[in-house]
Amino acid sequence: MRQGFDTWLLIAVLLLVLCSVCFVYTASSAKAERNYDDSAFFLKRQLVRLLLGLIAMFVISRVDYHDILARAPLLYGVSLILLIVLLLLPESMAIRGSRRWFVYGPLQVQPSELAKFCLIFYLAANLAKTQIDVRNFMDGLMPQLVLIGATALAVVLEPDMGTTLIIATVGMFMLFLHGARLQHLFALVSTGVLVAIALLLRVEYQRDRVESFLASVFGAAEPGWQVKQSLIGLGDGGLLGLGLGKSKQKLLFLPDPHTDFIMSIIGEEMGLIGTLGVLLLFFIILWRGFRIAQAAPDASGRLTAFGVTLAIGLSAFVNIAVITNLLPTTGIPLPFVSYGGSSLIVHLAAVGVLLNISQSVKPKKAGGVTKIPLARTKWYHDRKR
Repeated sequence: MRQGFDTWLLIAVLLLVLCSVCFVYTASSAKAERNYDDSAFFLKRQLVRLLLGLIAMFVISRVDYHDILARAPLLYGVSLILLIVLLLLPESMAIRGSRRWFVYGPLQVQPSELAKFCLIFYLAANLAKTQIDVRNFMDGLMPQLVLIGATALAVVLEPDMGTTLIIATVGMFMLFLHGARLQHLFALVSTGVLVAIALLLRVEYQRDRVESFLASVFGAAEPGWQVKQSLIGLGDGGLLGLGLGKSKQKLLFLPDPHTDFIMSIIGEEMGLIGTLGVLLLFFIILWRGFRIAQAAPDASGRLTAFGVTLAIGLSAFVNIAVITNLLPTTGIPLPFVSYGGSSLIVHLAAVGVLLNISQSVKPKKAGGVTKIPLARTKWYHDRKR
C-alpha cells in the first residue's frame, strides 16, 4: 500500500533550499558586484540549478526505487568512467591543484558527487541479494570492497580527501549493518587510514592544510586565513547576529563565502539562533531518513535510505567541522545550502529517492509504528534464525 511523502523530510529540505536562496545572495553579492557588476550574478545561476534539482527530486520521487536500483550497475559504471576520465585530464585543467570538475565554459560538473550516491545504490542492490553473505570475507565481503575501493581510489587521486572519507565511511557502515564482521572492518579501516595518510602527504597543498590545522589545534600557530575569518564571523554574530545582509566577512575577507563557508555567513548574520536553526533542519533530515530506513519494506530500501541519509549527514558534519576548525579544510559544500550545481542537484535527486521509499513504508499497527531491525538488516536476522 502506497503512503504519502514524508512531510517532515520534505519541509526540512525545502527550508534549507530557501536558506540557500537567501544566503547565497547575501554572501556572494559583494564578490559578484566587484567581478561581474551584478550583485545577483551568483544568485541567478543558483536559481537555475535549484530549479533543475527540484525537478529531479520530484520526478525521481515518483519513480519506484526498485527501478533505480535495477539500473544501479549502469549508473555506477558511468560514474566510475567519469572519474577515470577526469584523472586523465592534463594538469593544466586542474582548479586550485585538484581535478574534481569537468569545465565547459561557465558549466562545472563534479562527478564525485554523482559517484557517491551511485555507489550507495549499487551497494544496496548488491547486498540485498540473498546469496551474498558478507560475513564470508573472500566470497561475500571482498566483491563489495572492490566497489567501494574503486570509487574511493578514483576520488582520492583527484585529490578529494573529504569526499573519499564520506564514501568510505558510508560504505563501511552499510557493510556493518548487513552483517560484516567487526574484525574484518576494523582491519580494513586501519589499512585505509594508513593509505589515506600516505596519499595525503603526497599532495603539497593538502599537506599544508593538515600542518596548518595541527599547528592551530596545538597552539603553535593561528588557523589558516579562511578558517580564521570564519571563526571571526561566527564570533561577531553572537546570539542574534548582525542582521540579514550585514556580514563583514563577505566583503572579500572570507574567500568564496557563498560556497564551502556559507555557514559562517549564516552564523555572522543570524547569530547562534540562526545557526542552531539550520542544524535543527539537518537533524530533522537525519531523523526522518533513518526512520524511513527502519520502516522500509525490504533490505534494498533500508540500505539505500540509510546510505543516502548518512551521506547527507556526514557531508553536513564535515562542512561544519571545517568552518569551526575541528577538521582541516576539505572543500565539502553544505548540502542544499552552498552555492554549486553538482552538489545541489545530486543531493536533491537523492532526497527524491528517500521520498519514494517513504511512500512504501509499512503502515502503523494498533500498538504503534511497525519497527524493522535496522542494525544488521532484516535479511541478516533472517539468516541467523
